[in-house]
Amino acid sequence: MANNGADVKPNQGVGATNTSATTNTAENTVGTATPKQNGLAVLGKYMGVSATQTIVEYATFAILHLIGVPSQISNGIAVVCSATYNFVMNRNVTFKSSSNFARSVMLFVLLWIWNFTFSTLLIGWMPGATGLSPYVVKFIAMACQFGWGYPLCKYVIFR
Repeated sequence: MANNGADVKPNQGVGATNTSATTNTAENTVGTATPKQNGLAVLGKYMGVSATQTIVEYATFAILHLIGVPSQISNGIAVVCSATYNFVMNRNVTFKSSSNFARSVMLFVLLWIWNFTFSTLLIGWMPGATGLSPYVVKFIAMACQFGWGYPLCKYVIFR
């Protein structure tokens, strides 16, 4: 069996080959990740950004609401703050995207418009219809946005 040098062990030098029968050892795979592992790492980063974005958005909403700013205006300001944070972190950290910046911004703004419309309508309607607190409804809206946000960011916006 020909050896293309892919299983050369460290410190063996150029042209040396590994003659062992097993080439998929821990020594040979250190530092490499399967696509599934890479996918889980990206999902983990996305979840981390989402968690910190949730804190930014929810805290902004709560503080503004507590000082008397109406719920829907508080929501708008909170979403702008968190969307900016989300775009920067997901583009540069989670997906390490080098895709067309203008395209990514345009698609992200479209997602943001949808998220803003959805959450504002939900916060305006659901508390009166169900008796739930605007704080609970805000959390429900954010959970929904997480559900569709990951696949859109991964496969459309930052691809």
